Amino acid sequence: MKISCDKAAEICTKSQYSEASWWQILKLKLHISYCKTCANFSAKNTKFSSLCEAAKLSSLDESDKESMKEALKKEL
Repeated sequence: MKISCDKAAEICTKSQYSEASWWQILKLKLHISYCKTCANFSAKNTKFSSLCEAAKLSSLDESDKESMKEALKKEL
């Protein structure tokens, strides 16, 4: 049931977007209970996500991504 710090960071990020299973969240909470580095990462990640949400940041849609890829190909 013990997980690495890398795995904890991955689960932490997934949980911010409601993509982590309850089992993964349980393992993360256990890990955070004894790993202060990951506890700090989790707190900062939560704050960052809430700030992004408050700023109403969003990702590019697929057509914008494709346009950027084409522009980069032309530049290279």
